[in-house]
Amino acid sequence: MTRKEQKEVRRLQIIQTTLDLFVERGYYGTKTSQISRRAGISEGLLFHYFPTKEALLEELINIGLEGMRMPMQIHAESGLDFFYQFTEMLFANVKKNRFIAQMFVFMGHVVWAEDIPERLRKLAASVDTIAHSQRWVEAGQQDGSIRQGDVMALSNMYWCAIHGIMEQYASRPEIILPEPNWVVDMLRSDKKSNK
Repeated sequence: MTRKEQKEVRRLQIIQTTLDLFVERGYYGTKTSQISRRAGISEGLLFHYFPTKEALLEELINIGLEGMRMPMQIHAESGLDFFYQFTEMLFANVKKNRFIAQMFVFMGHVVWAEDIPERLRKLAASVDTIAHSQRWVEAGQQDGSIRQGDVMALSNMYWCAIHGIMEQYASRPEIILPEPNWVVDMLRSDKKSNK
């Protein structure tokens, strides 16, 4: 392994450790000494990679925002297909990497937590997956694949279910994730048969 690769492995180790602690204890409740101790490095080395705890927080938020943009890259055939594709992709990736479930918990907390600097709360809220998926709910209602009802409420229902599942999986990765179509069935119009 090259020196550059070693540095990247160390950087990712610090990020994972920080995420673990932020999810467990919150931003305010986590000290840089705890991060360095759990990562098995000196606090000086931690500051070499990230000069402040806030810099670590911002790095995690930027990683979370990348993940939140994933649904926007899906090319679906119908409204319901969008939700099915995303749920299937998310669950498959979460099974490989628990970090993704932890990021859901972390990003959900960052948006409303008072211990997070305002600038970073606004950054975390800059991608609105609920608003984005409303257009897919509307498309599904028009093509008959998604039940009729308030578009915002249906979009919110889906994302609340996803967040709840991710929160459970982040704390208990031994649980079995539901089938993607079980989650999507909340949105399905009674007129359409199950996928």
